[in-house]
Amino acid sequence: MSLPTTDDDRQLRTTDTEAEMWELADESDVSEARRAYPSGWLWLTGDESIRALVDALRDADTDARYGTDDLAEMADRTPEAVDSVVDSLISLGVLFADEGTYRVNEHSVVLHAVRKLSAAVEATGAPDDKSGFRHLSRLDSVRVMVDALVSADPDRSLTQEDVHRLTGVSRKAVWIHVEQLVELSVLEESGDEYLLVQDSPVLRWVQSADAAVVGAALAASHP
Repeated sequence: MSLPTTDDDRQLRTTDTEAEMWELADESDVSEARRAYPSGWLWLTGDESIRALVDALRDADTDARYGTDDLAEMADRTPEAVDSVVDSLISLGVLFADEGTYRVNEHSVVLHAVRKLSAAVEATGAPDDKSGFRHLSRLDSVRVMVDALVSADPDRSLTQEDVHRLTGVSRKAVWIHVEQLVELSVLEESGDEYLLVQDSPVLRWVQSADAAVVGAALAASHP
């Protein structure tokens, strides 16, 4: 399935396209294969403008009408950057177009999951100057590591080398950032290995955000 409102050749990762992702990974870099077939999570967080705008819309007034300049100021992006992604957010039901302005969809399942995810990260100790969503998604290496954990076998233990092979993230970056996922109670240490925390609120809401994006994209492509 193509990505929402984009004309590039990437494909949203679903059960139908995951095998294609791994075939590409065998031919190239795993992290690049993940980006070529992004999950809902990677699509939502991989583009800085989408990431910033979604974060800004978490607390936006659902009764207000916003112009492009308003959204740009809220997200600390340029109007051109907002213009480049706003149609994608409309296609996912995050925003409505309304006579030259935009309204936030108060029933958006994507925004609901992002709000819950942000709160779950903040509850584990995100810095006061960042939302939990921005804190978790700010680093590319962490985004890709989280992407691998979204669909990981919950009963499988992982070494840092396993995480490297699953993600294509450098061994140094895995070593540096895996502790953040432990601090966020996504992973727990078990000797030299790591286990998924079965009842992790952060992981659960990442999975919910991932599913919400895929579900909204499917709904948009099958009216």
